[in-house]
Amino acid sequence: MQNSSLVSMPSKRRNVLSAGNMVQPTEYSWTTRVTNTIVNHWNIFLVLLLIYYFTNTIFSRGLHRIPGPFLRTISPIPRLWSVYKGFSHEDDSALHERYGPIVRLGPNLSRFYSLAEGYDEEGLIPDPFVTTDKAMHLRLRRGAANAYSLNSMVQLEAYVDPVTERLANKIRKEYATGKKIVDLGQLVQQYAMDAICALTYGKDLNHTEKGDYLGFFKTSFIVNSYMAIFGQIPWIHRLLLGNSFIAPFIVGLESNEKIIQLAKEEIAADVLRSEGKDESLNPPSTFLQRLLLNQRRNPQSINDREAMAHCFNNIAAGSDTTAISIRSILFNTLKHPHVHQLLRKEIREAFPAKLPYLGAVIMEGIRLHPSVGLMLACAVPEPGETICGHFLKPGVEVGINPWLLQRNAEVFPNPDEFYPDRWLPENTSQERLILMNKCWIPFGHGTHTCSGRWISWMMIHKLVAKLILLFDIDLVEGGKDYTFRNYWLTPQRGLYISLKSASP
Repeated sequence: MQNSSLVSMPSKRRNVLSAGNMVQPTEYSWTTRVTNTIVNHWNIFLVLLLIYYFTNTIFSRGLHRIPGPFLRTISPIPRLWSVYKGFSHEDDSALHERYGPIVRLGPNLSRFYSLAEGYDEEGLIPDPFVTTDKAMHLRLRRGAANAYSLNSMVQLEAYVDPVTERLANKIRKEYATGKKIVDLGQLVQQYAMDAICALTYGKDLNHTEKGDYLGFFKTSFIVNSYMAIFGQIPWIHRLLLGNSFIAPFIVGLESNEKIIQLAKEEIAADVLRSEGKDESLNPPSTFLQRLLLNQRRNPQSINDREAMAHCFNNIAAGSDTTAISIRSILFNTLKHPHVHQLLRKEIREAFPAKLPYLGAVIMEGIRLHPSVGLMLACAVPEPGETICGHFLKPGVEVGINPWLLQRNAEVFPNPDEFYPDRWLPENTSQERLILMNKCWIPFGHGTHTCSGRWISWMMIHKLVAKLILLFDIDLVEGGKDYTFRNYWLTPQRGLYISLKSASP
């Protein structure tokens, strides 16, 4: 009778194995066991990882003591979203109203300025705007100090005047009928670009007549917006504009190359002049010529790369910021007929003598609308610093937003009001004037004050005075189309005006 069991039994032949063929049990390595454990219990490990991340982020560098929204302490996304919308200055203002004079805006360091770093075949391009090397920063400032000085403006002014006249003639010929609608903001942008090019190199690219034919203004807007948004998550930069293959497809390079080519041509021309082969150019000196003269007198003070970096920064940073300031001054002046009337009277009666009310109008216009709308940040130095009662450890990123400080009601009563008279000594005490000037920081403050502030100051005075002197200007429909977005810089749109030549 056959066995009906379902369990098969091995035959004796299968059970006979030689000792040398015995299979040993498999022994797993510790890494395999750990991996298997994580895979089998992934949910637990995910929770532990999140707990570690949030704990480390919240309590990083003791910043848990700084007041602020909880989501801001654990993620950069709320800050990124605020900047992306283009009104982060309003969000920051609301946060300060709720939490006080010091607020935690994000989880940790953003390294915002690292996105502006540039490289060439020699490595990191020396740039006072982004360098964190104090010795290098000091060297760059010293090497160009006399070119940026107030005294040098007397010579640089000779290069700005023809550009100012060119714009005035263009307006007179093409628009001064009182019937045409003019985008004054666009003309101001073109003027600022040409004027800074002219004083830097001795020649300009004639944007006043040709418009943005090189795409520089478009590129500048893209780069500034990119810095503002992705500066909140800088690790992604290496995948975008930080990638040399991708960058040209996003922003293009033609406009930058043209500006750099101008610098190379002028450096070569200066070499010929210094060798006595070309004496065609006499003083006044351009900005670049002053730098190269410094180099000849002391070759260790500045090199060609540093000179080119200063020149490029003049144009890349100076044209946008100066145009923003001029737009704000003109818009607010035209928006307030009483101010416009007083300014017009002063300029047309006293020009080109000292114009105190013009100075007050300029200060107030820039106070209400600084060209930078994000925090001017720096790292806390050793051994740390106590700010607003909170000790901040070395390396913590801390800063002030000019937009908020310049609307501080404790310093500027009725801060949202355009009131130039507050800057006149006869209306304000000396103590208040000192405090207001200390809190007026559109060009930064301290050792990181913008080197080109006097260049911008000169151009602003010249163009505003010239336009008010020569033309009767009115806003179109009360300036209803005037608007702006804050993407690091705060460029305006819609400054539409009509004008006609001033009455005798």
